[in-house]
Amino acid sequence: MRLLLYLGLIASSLIANIPSSSALRFGEQCDASPIYTATWQYDDSCENIYLYCDPASNTCKYRGCTNSDYLAGWDTNTHPFPSRCTGNTYCPDDNSQCKERIAPGGRCELQRDDECAGTNPICLNSTCYVKAAPLGGSCGADITMYVTYDADNYAIQQTIVRDNCTTGTYCVNDRCIDSKDLGAQCEQDRECISEYCSTDGVCVNGPDVFHTIPNWLWGVVGAAIVIFILVVLVLLWFLHRYQSKKERAKIAKFFGDNEEFAKYAMLENDAMPLFGDDPNSNTGAATPSPNNSRTSMVYLTTPDYYESSALSTHAGRKSFRNSSASKLRDSTASLSMGRDSAQFGGRTSTTPDRSRTPEPF
Repeated sequence: MRLLLYLGLIASSLIANIPSSSALRFGEQCDASPIYTATWQYDDSCENIYLYCDPASNTCKYRGCTNSDYLAGWDTNTHPFPSRCTGNTYCPDDNSQCKERIAPGGRCELQRDDECAGTNPICLNSTCYVKAAPLGGSCGADITMYVTYDADNYAIQQTIVRDNCTTGTYCVNDRCIDSKDLGAQCEQDRECISEYCSTDGVCVNGPDVFHTIPNWLWGVVGAAIVIFILVVLVLLWFLHRYQSKKERAKIAKFFGDNEEFAKYAMLENDAMPLFGDDPNSNTGAATPSPNNSRTSMVYLTTPDYYESSALSTHAGRKSFRNSSASKLRDSTASLSMGRDSAQFGGRTSTTPDRSRTPEPF
């Protein structure tokens, strides 16, 4: 029997979705009696997406309002899309035109809570109420059978029970009682304080329920953020110190190399003869020699560490540095001998002429 009922509902739905060849046109006569399918979707005898049957004249007219932003099959080139109702107005099921909301006690269309005026209104048994029945107070309820279709187009029958009890209560035997806590057995969403009854018949939190974060968790998150920032700052401080030490070491090496170059240049300058002095001559006369050569001196015009490092690692530097001590001793001995010969040979001075500038490379 149930199978036959489902088949009949499916057949009626398919017939309703097939465009009828007898669809009426604007201004033609129609029957204003509403037609509701098993899904409680409204239709009328005009059977035209652009038209509705006006009960005042029993003629088909263009729709003047809508309850959605999309209507399947509507072509704006054929007729402009109707507007939505705003303020204290609503659009009825026939989409005729916007109307004023209905006061409590007035007649409303099935399950159209938006047609009722007032605070927290509800439409029960086609009558407008206010959802304000207290715990233990008298209440009213309506039962509606719906048929919906799943992804495989199978019909699913649903029973919806609604009442006018306040939040946290529901209506049983015309009396409002407390709603059930999480984990309790249930049959309808209205029975649960969370307003969500799972398919297993247990009250649970719905997927759209806002989860409150406890204060201790906020504290943990805040402390973790502060600790992370402090760790980053400490790591940056150590990195800065490491890089500063490396830079200071480079600068110290650079100036140390320059000082060594200066010492070697002074030793070489002191060891050279002045103005063509012949160490084998006994006359003591100082004759200038234009062909006299001196070792060239390198002057670093810019404090370039890499250039000084390259010069300090030159192939001749090792032998030059190894011979620096012997040159220093030879230079000291030569100066002593020169002073002695000056006393006996009549030389005026053996002091090197510092005014002569070495030839740069």
